[in-house]
Amino acid sequence: MKLQGIKNEYFAYVVGLSMVALLVSVGTYVYLGTFSRHLADDYCEAVRVTNMSPLDAVLERYSVGAWRAANRYSNLLFVGISESLSENNILFSTVSMIIMWYFGLTWTVYELRKLLKIDWLIHFDLFWGLFFGFFSFLQAPNLFQTIYWRSSMMTHFAPLVFGLFLTAFLLKNARTPAAQPVPLWAGIVIFLSSFVIAGFSEPPTATALAALFLSLLAVGIWGKSPARKKYVILLGWACTGMFVGLLTMIFSPAIADVTSEKGLNLIELLGTSFLYAYLFIVDALKTQPLPSLISISVSAAMFWLYGQDNPIELTSRRKRLVLFFILAIPVLVWVLIAAGFSPSVYGQGFPVERMRFLARSLMIAGFMLEGALLGLLLQHVQFKPNPRAGRIAVLAVFAVIMVVYPLRAAFNIIRYDLPEYRARAELWDLRNAYVIRHASMGEKDLVIPGFSGVYQVKEIDNDPNHWVNKCAARFYGVESIRAFTIPDEELLDYLNE
Repeated sequence: MKLQGIKNEYFAYVVGLSMVALLVSVGTYVYLGTFSRHLADDYCEAVRVTNMSPLDAVLERYSVGAWRAANRYSNLLFVGISESLSENNILFSTVSMIIMWYFGLTWTVYELRKLLKIDWLIHFDLFWGLFFGFFSFLQAPNLFQTIYWRSSMMTHFAPLVFGLFLTAFLLKNARTPAAQPVPLWAGIVIFLSSFVIAGFSEPPTATALAALFLSLLAVGIWGKSPARKKYVILLGWACTGMFVGLLTMIFSPAIADVTSEKGLNLIELLGTSFLYAYLFIVDALKTQPLPSLISISVSAAMFWLYGQDNPIELTSRRKRLVLFFILAIPVLVWVLIAAGFSPSVYGQGFPVERMRFLARSLMIAGFMLEGALLGLLLQHVQFKPNPRAGRIAVLAVFAVIMVVYPLRAAFNIIRYDLPEYRARAELWDLRNAYVIRHASMGEKDLVIPGFSGVYQVKEIDNDPNHWVNKCAARFYGVESIRAFTIPDEELLDYLNE
């Protein structure tokens, strides 16, 4: 499939302008990350990885399991790496992870279109990466918990970020000459990367295993020799790494005696997972219909506009394949979401909000693919009686949506979210300095001003025996710490004492 450069310069300008608008919006999400601070589990994890090496901390938790999710091994390892970076390590790791998300998306799009032999300008790859990343943040079920709270981010967002890099690496190796064998070092890298990614949490691992299995099935049906052998080897390395990682979590000594409280059998587990996935999809469509419609329509318009000046050859076989995927994509998305929900169904019930980010991202990817395929099929459709006026009209609508919508989102973040994030970070910094100052004076039992929890994340409590308080006390090196309520107008004066 060959696509050439953009012949319509107006289309090129609109795409460029859209990318600027997307970058502005993405920049606001990145900027919010600079206001991330320690909260709840962050204190506990920071204490654990600073009292011993990150690797020892992982092994100790994996073996003893005094914490929740003790079987997971990668998130605490990366928390340890984060804590060793600098005093402002949380904001640094948050910002870095967001930037890596967008870079990984763009690299994956680049490698995918190279594998499919699609020849367009590279800034199209950047557009699609920014487009997907923007909508994934815009529609996140709980953006703060997923991205801006490090403990959760290292569990539910980090595996997706690193998973993108693994996907891009697989695609890069897949597009080498078919006769060229997969190097052993590449297989080992894929296996180890998959193993590490699996150790962040069970839901992304379950989704990845389902996706890899379906990919192996597709290669078996549609793959052609000798490329088929190469694809099977690459996918096999990844699948093995993921499966070994999942087994490592399942057979952790820390959860050896833990069983599902519901006592679900396999049939009930699968049935409930597919039911919850269906309910999630329906709810997402009802609560956020406009972003879903934009994801489809913009993708369709993009390919339709491109095809007006750069016709894409579609043989009868390719048309049938496109139609097949248009019908199959909703089913595939449903299956992958159900796979990601299954660990939560087994352990607790309907997934909490931060676990639904992956499911929402899968829906967005599905919408974008549906739109792109529809645009591909409709590329020869013309607006009569004036095709040129029709193109201009579609281009104008495309420009309005892709410039106004991201800038509107950025404006709302700056107007509503930014003041809240900034104010809270400033107060946290003042309180942090206050605690350090009094601890350095030899005080062991501290009484400090308390803040309310944020986005269902627990703050330091008024009970010194609360688990958050105990972790915070160890974090600051004191015997105990508790919070009390103080009027807002007196807070700044108190902290500056």
